[in-house]
Amino acid sequence: MAQGYRQGADAGLDLDAWRRLVDGFHEAVVVLDGDGVVRLANPLAAVLFPEVRPGRPAAVEGRSQDLGGGWTAWYRTVVDFLDEASRELAGITDRTEALRKVVELAPARHAVLIVPGGRGRVEWWRRGPDGVVLTSRTPRQTAGATPGLLAVLDGATAHREITQLGDGGWGGAAGPGTAVPLAGGGALVCFGGPRDVDLLTRFAERAGTALAVGNRFSEQERTVEVLRANLLPSPLPTVAGVRLARVYEPAHPRALVGGDFYDVHPREDGSAAFVLGDVAGNGLEAAVHSGRVRQSLHTLLVVEQRPAQLLTLLNTALRAAGSRLFTTLVVGNLVPVQAGGLRVSLSAGGHPAPLVLRSGGRVDEVAVHGGIVGVLPEVRFHQTTVTLGPGETLLLYSDGVTEARARGDRRNLFGDVRLKTALAECAGLSASAVAEHVRRVVFSWLGPSEHDDLTVLVVQAEH
Repeated sequence: MAQGYRQGADAGLDLDAWRRLVDGFHEAVVVLDGDGVVRLANPLAAVLFPEVRPGRPAAVEGRSQDLGGGWTAWYRTVVDFLDEASRELAGITDRTEALRKVVELAPARHAVLIVPGGRGRVEWWRRGPDGVVLTSRTPRQTAGATPGLLAVLDGATAHREITQLGDGGWGGAAGPGTAVPLAGGGALVCFGGPRDVDLLTRFAERAGTALAVGNRFSEQERTVEVLRANLLPSPLPTVAGVRLARVYEPAHPRALVGGDFYDVHPREDGSAAFVLGDVAGNGLEAAVHSGRVRQSLHTLLVVEQRPAQLLTLLNTALRAAGSRLFTTLVVGNLVPVQAGGLRVSLSAGGHPAPLVLRSGGRVDEVAVHGGIVGVLPEVRFHQTTVTLGPGETLLLYSDGVTEARARGDRRNLFGDVRLKTALAECAGLSASAVAEHVRRVVFSWLGPSEHDDLTVLVVQAEH
């Protein structure tokens, strides 16, 4: 600092006189020399310019005034600080991010944020002198070991001086601190700098608003995740004598779910039921309805295994539940044959015809017909049986595949012929390789264009 005083004298500045002057200001003041090194900072600067350390270089933002000789004074009022804090907190919808940002912005050298953590616990978020934000969780009674802290946490008092810290997650806090409550529960405790209760209270009001938004959005996100988990397709199971693979590409990738769905349900006798379906539309409404269809099918499989009769029962159940969206689907049974291969019985309701890739590379279309499901009272469903030899493949798909629009001409659809050609190119490939080849060909056709829900289920008899 001796060098700093000498430079100050060279610039015509009396730092001792300046310090006595600015210490009484009601705004933060920082003085930088010509090299950008902090030579003076009043007490309020310790909290409104938290990045400032006397004797160290600092990049300061705010209002400035040229003092001559390359020296500069920087100013920030409490209103400036609070407005900047409000802008940084605005728009944060993640609870963790909001908690971290509040601690980072808190007007103190060392700030500790204490908030309810559920199940009788509290979370401690703290920022030490190094600026790093750390967090820990303790039982609520730990906070009770600090006199007066619970009253602040519960909003029973407007502020409290904290002198005995107890065993909470205080980190490197030292000396008395000032605690103020947060709306909705919690407390902000600040150590170092001027203990300005009005400043802390006004900051806590803004922090409480940001945390309420973060809590609300995080709770909504958790609710969505729980609901979405029940709508996501289940992992493909292991079925003796069968190789399974799939492609699942919702129209809205960020939502992870759509109107397409598939399921495979193994049975104890070694057989398995399968389904691939498509609910009209896409997005959340279609995903919810597809979840309803999947659950109904899962329940109906307990009492009916014949595909055509199963679709009849499903149609009745969906109409009784007030279904307003029609569904197309293929359902069937897989039965391993003792001599090798699979016997597949299946029925369809308004769905694109399944395809079979034979061992020689020929592609057959499975002629199975039936009306759409869930809308009309009288719908007929037919049933057929096909046999897959070892290594042969059954391909089920949604119309998002055949109706995929070309990148260069949105009127040009991928169509049945291209799908059959792509499948014929998969002769001798594994189930997973078949699924990947079909996916690659279709998305090469699409390019970056938007697409409908797009789903493929590959069923292959083991060699």
